[in-house]
Amino acid sequence: MTKVVLEDAQTVATLNALQQRAEICDTQGRVLGYYVPRDAERPKYYKGAKSPLSKEERERILREELKDAIPLSEFWERMRKKYPEKFQ
Repeated sequence: MTKVVLEDAQTVATLNALQQRAEICDTQGRVLGYYVPRDAERPKYYKGAKSPLSKEERERILREELKDAIPLSEFWERMRKKYPEKFQ
């Protein structure tokens, strides 16, 4: 994940005051991204989120990729074996 350091105290104060998810816009109103406060409860910031993919596209992806799917526990076990120094 990319880390962005804010040096402007006013921007930091504005973000610190937010209690819920917010759109970050430029002065022309273009949405640059979204901000989710660290203290926000997880169910809140995805509530009402919509997938950019259609139902048909999601089903197609599942059909095509499900054959190669593995349980997450197996994935992490493979990563531990492949990169043991990262899991010490």
